[in-house]
Amino acid sequence: MKKLFFFSIIVAVIVGSNSSCKNQGKQTGADSTNLSLTVDSFLASPEAWAGKEIVIAGTVSHVCKHSGKKLFLFGANPEKTVKINAGGNFATFDIKYEGSDIEITGNVVEDEKIDANYLNEWEAEIKEMVGDKDQKVCNAENTAIAGQTGIDSTSAEKTEDPYADVKEFRNKLEKSGKPYISIYAINIISLKEIKKEPSAN
Repeated sequence: MKKLFFFSIIVAVIVGSNSSCKNQGKQTGADSTNLSLTVDSFLASPEAWAGKEIVIAGTVSHVCKHSGKKLFLFGANPEKTVKINAGGNFATFDIKYEGSDIEITGNVVEDEKIDANYLNEWEAEIKEMVGDKDQKVCNAENTAIAGQTGIDSTSAEKTEDPYADVKEFRNKLEKSGKPYISIYAINIISLKEIKKEPSAN
């Protein structure tokens, strides 16, 4: 179970990175080291900001309660988030930030690499959780590896496929032509809470 929450966040990031972007955020110059972005504009092409210092604003959807070492920001869609890593003057994040609008200054880093082995481990964890001992690794076309049982997508009781996210990543990995998919996060430098203006009556 150690990866399952993290994987849900990864899926949100990947979905976000494939979405179109209407608001690219305010840029202070093509080579600037201080770029101001929305969560949605960041997720549209996170690799474009790798190694850069940016300012990003959003709403905190979750603060890790166990370690306090990470929080997640969302913009227009609560299901599309970006991970913020603690560090420097912020050894941990206070749970009080959940639901708050904040502005983060930080450095964009490659936080995770998802390759075939990673996906195999993820699938094994899901298999253990659901107790589906017959379910085997599926390829990007959602068919079981030769000689092994696959998911019966026509079965009424299989309306929700617990392996859907793994299959989606396998498909993305194949299409990318690369050995892994990069997941980006932001290492915090500073944090500022944005006070919400009271709504007019």
